[in-house]
Amino acid sequence: MEEVITTDGVPRNVITVNDMFPGPTIEVVEGAQVVVKVTNKLLTEATSIHWHGLHMRGTPHMDGVAYVTQCPIMPRESFVYRFRAEPAGTHFYHSHLFTQREDGLFGAFIVHKAKHPIMPSVPVILHDWYHIDATPYWISNMFRIEYGGDGEYMLGAYERPFSQDGIKVSSRVFTSALINGRGRFGKNRAPLSTFIVASGGHVSFRIIHVGPDYPFRFSVDQHELTVTASDGYDMAPRSVQSVIIYPGESYDVQITGAVQPDLYWIRAQTLRTGHCSKCYPYDEVIVVPDDITEEVRAILQYQGVTPDRDPTTAKRNCSIENPCYVFNCPFAGYPKHLNTICINVNEAEAPNLPLEEDGQSKVIDNDHENSSNAEASDVTEIFLNFNFIIGSSINGRRFIGPTSPLHQNSTAATVSCDVEECLRSGCRCTHIIDIPYDKTIQLVMYNTFAPTSQTHHAVHIHGHAFQVVAMGYPTYNKTTGRYMQPNTDVKCKNDLCTDAAWRDGPPLLNLINPPLKDTVMVPANGYTVVRFRSDNPGPWFLHCHNDQHMNEGMALILQEAADRHPSPPKGFPRCGDFTWSSEEYQLSLEGNSRSGNSPRSQAVICVCVFTGSQQDVQTTALDINVLILSTVGGFLAMAIILAVAVYWIIKKREKAASVPLTVIAESVPLKRNRQI
Repeated sequence: MEEVITTDGVPRNVITVNDMFPGPTIEVVEGAQVVVKVTNKLLTEATSIHWHGLHMRGTPHMDGVAYVTQCPIMPRESFVYRFRAEPAGTHFYHSHLFTQREDGLFGAFIVHKAKHPIMPSVPVILHDWYHIDATPYWISNMFRIEYGGDGEYMLGAYERPFSQDGIKVSSRVFTSALINGRGRFGKNRAPLSTFIVASGGHVSFRIIHVGPDYPFRFSVDQHELTVTASDGYDMAPRSVQSVIIYPGESYDVQITGAVQPDLYWIRAQTLRTGHCSKCYPYDEVIVVPDDITEEVRAILQYQGVTPDRDPTTAKRNCSIENPCYVFNCPFAGYPKHLNTICINVNEAEAPNLPLEEDGQSKVIDNDHENSSNAEASDVTEIFLNFNFIIGSSINGRRFIGPTSPLHQNSTAATVSCDVEECLRSGCRCTHIIDIPYDKTIQLVMYNTFAPTSQTHHAVHIHGHAFQVVAMGYPTYNKTTGRYMQPNTDVKCKNDLCTDAAWRDGPPLLNLINPPLKDTVMVPANGYTVVRFRSDNPGPWFLHCHNDQHMNEGMALILQEAADRHPSPPKGFPRCGDFTWSSEEYQLSLEGNSRSGNSPRSQAVICVCVFTGSQQDVQTTALDINVLILSTVGGFLAMAIILAVAVYWIIKKREKAASVPLTVIAESVPLKRNRQI
């Protein structure tokens, strides 16, 4: 039974990796050279694999973003990824070609710290799951960037789920969800994932959200979670009742078996609290609570307890005396009466590091030290708008992907951005931002332009981790928890807010011990400020990790130190568009005729004559005359060459009669020349 792929008990197609769903967990030690041979056995689809959270320092061509860093791997083809395992921590791999991640192409990738004992841990992979394959869903998407579909699988405005802050959770119908590939749909009895803990011991979970859309609030009945890391980077431990996880994020948590040995529910619930009875305008939304619970469960089993039944446990009560702390809230806070307190990511802290011999704190990565202590003149600040001003976009630009990797230097592979048009009315183009080498890059990712800012976004940056140095939230009603007004720290400089600046200077930044992440939530009606050092040249993708938003155009490329990009390895695959002119076509035909293929060439030309217009017929007839003259001239030239060759052969034979036979060996270089 353990080898049967059951998902949530409803049959549908699944993409497997080595016949496994989720794909096999890859575990390596930091600094190791990793070699992964990917063979595409999909029947009709290309693919590529992105190694989420791994920096690909010096090997950007291994990042796995189809058409940005590599050509996609075609059916029956293989591609060998080779890269250094860094940084240490909880990461994962997944397809980076449209929507294949939704269908199952993903798995955990754990990098253990070098020179540290390897501690036992368990990957816990969350995934919102749908009974329609990703491709038909994407075709029906009414917001698709090419041609909008009929929206068959999307919710109407009054059907959409809302979180307690009055913000839309998703436009997509929630169907089901999985933990490590298992869940239940409705009241069926499909098997669930089970995790074992010893009484008085502990279990370490590496929670990874690989899903396409819905965020989850993860908890274990009657147990506290100790959050120790996010996206692979250690944090000062925090004891919480639950942690909210967005697509693309990971959290390391430790659970202590300190309660009565039994079976306990593990829950991952969406943020839904109700639906809107008044949906517009957005600052006047009325959310009506409903009894709909959208969740997936797994089981925490204490050693010695027989798993012959489902747990009967409930979530612990949150009281004034014992409130519930929730890590990574996308909003400023919960209603006061819920006795639930938010800990936002910007409130997290990097751990205190051990001291070196000189008494100075050890720095994990000099990049992050430099970005924290950088002088103002060394900081390049970039404002990025994540509002839906023209749909899913960044700074009013909906991303059109290139048709070949950027290292091929083909300008025809990209759609250039008209800066004036993009600022004025929005545009669709290959959005590329050049960033200089070895500078502190400060990204201000804002989502404050109401009414187009009514969704939280999880933003992932390839090739880097970053410091979360500030977050700004909207004002909210502490009694109801509802959003009231957008944050006003960011000032729009044009009508679409595609150009912005700080209203009264930047907010207070945490430059002492900010947390490190590679995927961070940008709150609706607020902003997030991150920093990193631009010392990893390459074309790095930046995008919302919500599949729908990314594929609709909420993405761009950070072209980091363009003049320093490493060259791809020898023989690296090339791809892209193909076209040829009428002149090139004609020259090709002439070349074939010289090779003795003239009858076939003439037959093709005849077809063109009969199917073309009158002008085409005249042009082609002229071409035939040219071809005939060329052919006659070619025969005359060949006759002359043949006569000269016969003459030299006769002369050579006469000379050979008077020299030793061994001189014939001089003909060997001629053979070598013909081979070259």
